[in-house]
Amino acid sequence: MSELFPDRIETERLVLEHESPADADLFERYRHLSTDATDPEAFEYIPVSPHEHPQDTAEMLGHRHERWVDGIGATYVVRPKDGASEVQHASDGRAGDARDAGPPAGEAELLADWEHRSAYFAFGLRKRFWGRGYSGERAAALVSLAFDRLDLELVSVTHLAANENSRRAVEKYVDRFGGRREGTVRNQITLDDEPVDTVRYSISRAEYEASDPDRDHTFRDSED
Repeated sequence: MSELFPDRIETERLVLEHESPADADLFERYRHLSTDATDPEAFEYIPVSPHEHPQDTAEMLGHRHERWVDGIGATYVVRPKDGASEVQHASDGRAGDARDAGPPAGEAELLADWEHRSAYFAFGLRKRFWGRGYSGERAAALVSLAFDRLDLELVSVTHLAANENSRRAVEKYVDRFGGRREGTVRNQITLDDEPVDTVRYSISRAEYEASDPDRDHTFRDSED
């Protein structure tokens, strides 16, 4: 197990959990990633394919865990806390109990480039959870992870140039933390065997600190 990355991150409304092949619920993950379960619109701008059988899911979990152990990447399953919504509980001002999380809403991934003291983010969110502000909430936690825990100097994120939903979400939190739009990278990746453009954004550690961020999250390691 890598000691670099927290096993669990809790935000106001979300729980981000690392899943190893040993403790993951393989068939739950497969149900949410399978060809029959996924909405084609949700995969329109993602350069991955829905899973055709549970072995696809098992291989994915194994590959991600290898990166975790090697200290080069952390992938978290994102789950809403029990009762989480846009409206906080009137009784205590919180949005659910961190111990009780719902079904997977999506994923959040941090890939570290130690040589260049930087990290790259990748996010995915199931369609039913769009429009709730979850993208910015999980991004804030990973930006803090990169700077406050991993002592990196730059984070970056990209989206497909045609993906307007991602553009709006990314620009909102990049602006919030004082970052910038770097520009369009032409033919950077392939989607359905065709080269497509991406748009890159970055946030430096100095920009992040100058934005006076709220660190409304908790990093938890396995022994906590």
